[in-house]
Amino acid sequence: MKLLNFHQPNLKSALFSCLMVVGLLCPFSITYGQASESQPLSTQSLSNQAQTSYSIPKITSAPSIDGQLSAGEWDRATRIAINIETQPGENIASAVDAEALLMEDGEVLYIAYIADDPEPDQIRALYRDRDSMFNDDWIGIILDTFNDERRAYEFFVNPFGIQGDAIFNDVNRREDMSWNGIWESAGQITEQGYVVELAIPLKQLRFSPGDSLQTWGIHFIRSYPRDRNNRISNNPNDFDVSCFLCQIRKIEGFADLEHSRNLEIIPTMTTSAVERRDPAQGDWDSDSVDPEGSLDIRWGITQDLYLNATLNPDFSQVETDRPQLDINNTFSLYFPERRTFFLDGADYFDTFQNLVHTRTISDPDYGLKLTGKSGGHSYGILTANDQSTSFLIPGSLSSSAASLGDEQSNVAIARYRYDIFDNSTIGALITDRSADDYSNRVASIDAVLRPTDQDSISIQAMYSRSDYPSLIQSGYSQESSLSDSNLAVEYRHNDRRWDWRLGYNDVGADFRADLGFISRVDYKFVVATVGHTWRWGSDNFFNRIRIALDYDKTEDQSGLELEEETELFINMSGPMQSFFNGLFGGSKTYWNGKYFDEQFNQIVIGFSPTANLSVSSRIRIEDVVDFSNTRLGRSKRYGPNIRYQWGRHLQLNLSHTLQQFDVDGGRLFTANLTDLRTTYQFNARSFLRFTLQHKDNDRNQDLYLNSVQRNSKKLTTQLLYSYKVNAATRFFIGYSDSGFQNDSYDSIEPTYRSIFAKFSYAWQP
Repeated sequence: MKLLNFHQPNLKSALFSCLMVVGLLCPFSITYGQASESQPLSTQSLSNQAQTSYSIPKITSAPSIDGQLSAGEWDRATRIAINIETQPGENIASAVDAEALLMEDGEVLYIAYIADDPEPDQIRALYRDRDSMFNDDWIGIILDTFNDERRAYEFFVNPFGIQGDAIFNDVNRREDMSWNGIWESAGQITEQGYVVELAIPLKQLRFSPGDSLQTWGIHFIRSYPRDRNNRISNNPNDFDVSCFLCQIRKIEGFADLEHSRNLEIIPTMTTSAVERRDPAQGDWDSDSVDPEGSLDIRWGITQDLYLNATLNPDFSQVETDRPQLDINNTFSLYFPERRTFFLDGADYFDTFQNLVHTRTISDPDYGLKLTGKSGGHSYGILTANDQSTSFLIPGSLSSSAASLGDEQSNVAIARYRYDIFDNSTIGALITDRSADDYSNRVASIDAVLRPTDQDSISIQAMYSRSDYPSLIQSGYSQESSLSDSNLAVEYRHNDRRWDWRLGYNDVGADFRADLGFISRVDYKFVVATVGHTWRWGSDNFFNRIRIALDYDKTEDQSGLELEEETELFINMSGPMQSFFNGLFGGSKTYWNGKYFDEQFNQIVIGFSPTANLSVSSRIRIEDVVDFSNTRLGRSKRYGPNIRYQWGRHLQLNLSHTLQQFDVDGGRLFTANLTDLRTTYQFNARSFLRFTLQHKDNDRNQDLYLNSVQRNSKKLTTQLLYSYKVNAATRFFIGYSDSGFQNDSYDSIEPTYRSIFAKFSYAWQP
């Protein structure tokens, strides 16, 4: 709902006056991160943003989703040309054409794509698992179903009908690839290019209910990867406008929608046979086979109000997390959420700072969630319990994970956001986690303001209060009661040539967000970044170069300087889908009572010379603090990555990281981390995958102040078969094992092995 025009001068003056008052009363704070390297997909000028560009017809006979445009099936469809190259060429006629066909029947949105290609044998299309096809040719649709220019669904499909989907949040400029919708797709390569068909049930989408015509934002994009990564759209792209959804075209349709039962019930059954072994004992101990069930329910009370419920949500890690190098690191590692209940509507709880990370709710028996949007009002409520309560204990220079053991905690989260002006929001968030003698409560208010087409201001003020039991007080040197604040503010400017940001982040020493992922507290952070981008078409060797300078400074709440850093960024893209990302700089870093002059040089390069091969590598050479021994060391880190495809079905993904760390006296440690995944994708629904993960840390004990293991190795393997009818109806069966080696053993000792199976079914009565 558009209440006011934000571009009126008197409103802008009033806004900035308010910001000046806030700045005088309290210190600004800003989240930090490198300026965005992504580009808007495709847009038209803001003067046409309210224009209805297309209409979508209603049909009575549904097409067959088989990748073939049968005679008469699509005769009544609206046809939309996708023929404007927006990258690397800037809004020029594309070398290849595509056309989208749209229609609906009151319950399902039907889309067909006809993508022409003068060289069909060069089409990059492979059989893959869903959400894994973005290196291929693909074509997609983006739907702003509330027409609020803040949130959109994204549906992508490659020439074989392999699906990818996501939620795009234009307020915080984030894309959530973890969201999975249930929809149909099919495709095939033809003599002229390829054809794909999609059927998206409207019950999978959220939008404002009503009997009148719906007006949605709509956008089409085609990825045409050849020598360059070409992007083609139905809209020109204006790089001088930083928002995306505010520029896409509109479509009208869906009058007299059919009212149907919008209910989805997903039972899941998991079972495993597990054996564990203590190498010192030698024998294997078997756990009893214990089948375990869970249930997820998704009920669309209306199209803009959804209730989710779960009983014993499944957290069996069918596919292992990507390994991360954790040596000479003082902060906790981040791992993503995977459970269906927590993923649906997760963006409704999103804020500038990560105050809601539901993977911290590790073992719930139940959960309830209500999310909705009415006009300019978005809201979400979540409640659950947790049989195993764990959370981060953050500090200014490190963080650690704490646990209450088997003590149960109760969880409650509430989020509200209100849309103001053309593309701005204000909101509030409350989180609460409590158990006997333990509690953590966080209250937050936030705003994202866009005073111009190129500028945005993000503000979030937070306050927390925590009570810890004696177990946490003694084990982690915490007070019984803590309370503190966290204030984050960021100003960004982006136009077609220049980008800059200014920020300040102020996090109190006793601020805690036990339901989020805040791994650092007790610091004040200021940052300034300025960058310039040059753009060319595919006729030039480089089609994009960006150079940026960044300065930041961090001190703790007592005024002790923790770090002062200067960085230079260089980003380039060129032929054979090549890229070069350089990072060069230095910092004055504090650790354990001393200051160190760190220097770092990092290069990430890669290219894809053929459809079957992609190669990249990360090289980082730096003078960096040896945290274990409080001295300066020299680190060399190499990280090659190779993706190779044999034919349409067999794929190899190999990534390796080697780190060599030297100090005065010799080599302190050598760390190796390998992740190998080989997949045979039978078709769009099923695959067989072998995964091997190997960590190998070799330390020089004579160079450590404290006792350490000389050898530390871990080996994990998994063989997994998967069959997926859709994102929720799935069957897995597999085998996994793991083992380790330290100074007590001459080889890797097996310690765990299991056979497991998992089945889930999406029932839509």
